[in-house]
Amino acid sequence: MDWLVGVLLLIAGTVIGFFAARHYLAKYSDAAELQAQIESSQEQFSAYRKDVVEQLSTARQLASEVTDIQHRLNLFLQDSQQLLEQEKDWQQTLPFFSEDTIRSIRQANILNKDRRSENDTAELPPRDYSEPGSGLFTPVPKAMKED
Repeated sequence: MDWLVGVLLLIAGTVIGFFAARHYLAKYSDAAELQAQIESSQEQFSAYRKDVVEQLSTARQLASEVTDIQHRLNLFLQDSQQLLEQEKDWQQTLPFFSEDTIRSIRQANILNKDRRSENDTAELPPRDYSEPGSGLFTPVPKAMKED
């Protein structure tokens, strides 16, 4: 009977040892570490894919907005060009002066040129300094100092 208890204890110890070793090796072996690294890499990869998908959708949305803005700009430029190309009666070139005024200005210029050529004396100094005491630094008369 003792040998029967011994055999049963041996079988129970073997079964418990088998499951304990399996649990220990699964938890602390190299395969378990590699499996954990694989899982973390897969999680990082899925997060990266999610970020890339969001980035691409944002880029697509911005590209469509840019296309829309470019289309509106082209329409605006086309409308502006058409407005500038249209001849309207109020857009006729208007002179700054009337024809009579321009004619009289030209005649006055011709007369002034004739007067300048007659009175052209380059040897004489300007009138400000032609007479003694006529400049800025002339002495002030005493009658004005007393006031």
